[in-house]
Amino acid sequence: MESIALIAATPLCLALLSLLIPFARVTRILSATGAWLEMALLIFIFQPLLHGSQTHLAFVEPFAVDKLAAYFAILTTGVVASCLTHACVYFEAESESNIHHVKLFYASVNMFLLSMISVFMCDSFGFMWISIEATTLFSSPLVYFDRTKNSVEATWKYLIICSVGIAFALLGTAFIFASSQHGAIPHGSLTISLLIEHAAQLNYPLLKLGFIFCLVGYGTKAGIYPLHNWLPDAHSEAPAPASAMLSGALLNCALFGIWRASQLFVPSNRVFMGEMMVWMGVLSTLVASFFLIRQHSLKRMLAYSSIENVGIMLVAIGIGSGPLFFLQAINHSIAKASLFLVAGNVTQASGTKKLKGLHGLVESSPLWGILLALGTLAVTGAPPFGSFTSEMLILLATGNAASWGIAAGLMIAIAVSFIAICAHIGGILFGSPIPKFHAVQPIRASLIPAALLIFSLILGLLIRPEMLGALQ
Repeated sequence: MESIALIAATPLCLALLSLLIPFARVTRILSATGAWLEMALLIFIFQPLLHGSQTHLAFVEPFAVDKLAAYFAILTTGVVASCLTHACVYFEAESESNIHHVKLFYASVNMFLLSMISVFMCDSFGFMWISIEATTLFSSPLVYFDRTKNSVEATWKYLIICSVGIAFALLGTAFIFASSQHGAIPHGSLTISLLIEHAAQLNYPLLKLGFIFCLVGYGTKAGIYPLHNWLPDAHSEAPAPASAMLSGALLNCALFGIWRASQLFVPSNRVFMGEMMVWMGVLSTLVASFFLIRQHSLKRMLAYSSIENVGIMLVAIGIGSGPLFFLQAINHSIAKASLFLVAGNVTQASGTKKLKGLHGLVESSPLWGILLALGTLAVTGAPPFGSFTSEMLILLATGNAASWGIAAGLMIAIAVSFIAICAHIGGILFGSPIPKFHAVQPIRASLIPAALLIFSLILGLLIRPEMLGALQ
């Protein structure tokens, strides 16, 4: 009970202080510091899992964590902490004129962080559903930050589409409960560990129906094609630190919900579920890669890149590999957060998100140009960055499973997205300098994106296939 209270205390206190403290600078520093402290606290509490001495850590019911969930919770907090640290620079121009917007932003971010951590710590499908729904409610003010016509439209689209999707997930949760009630557990249960333990005795038709609804519901929140319509608008209209959190942290929460539901299938029943997810993942990856060819906005292009990576992660879930799912998630989260933060710097300095208005960045800001180029290579899976390792391992896993059609589809999608993104970014880097380009504190605004890219590079150089067993 004490551990849960400690984990919840920091975000709750910071959310309250964000509304009460009249100075935006103090709020920014406190929130960034608090997020790093929250990450340190999670690492301390999850030590038995990280060191391998335990495989499951139970708290007060209904909270419990396994090793994969612990790694995801730490990753999520690290992404949010990095984005909030960068936001200290990004929001300096906003703090004087939009103080109330900034205060609401930080209050929402802290509750958003708490709800995302809760997703990974819930040992109940019911509470996990509540946590995922809470991420929608607390992240919507981040999309609405600028209060423009486009941001209002994006916020409503985000709320309505994701809420409808989450309603499907609620129905799926009810079917999962019924599968236990008519199977191994007389009175029924939504406790995840108990359901996994009795997975072979669950009522298979009800379980299959429940999984389909959960896949559609949480897939909507993850942005899986054709349920992705909210994602490009929301990610492009939110301020850059919020876009980085939505792409680098929020999408993992929805995919983790799908992972939890997939764990209820025993190997003999896994073929149906696995094939459905794998082909949906390949379709999402292919469609997103072709959408990338004709994009006119920098942040929308990055949003479609997120949909492509969501598809790759869904393939990893479909083949039943939690370690590959996490490896792709961490590499995508780090690289995409860095790229969104650099893109935010560029659009803030140039005053436009349109690709046709962005050019000559190498001359206007050489440091940002280098970071944008490296971030592009990292997020598209170019060696030696971590995404190359994770994508290659997923391709090899699909090949080993004799799914050559799946591997071919993924390779085509990865190749198309690489060419499309590099072509667009090349147009931004080269050409005549952007007129009236005003970079605010370019060195400080480059520290967090550079640190994230270095981390991605280290992962690419150090991660080996035999190390994935540590995530089991």
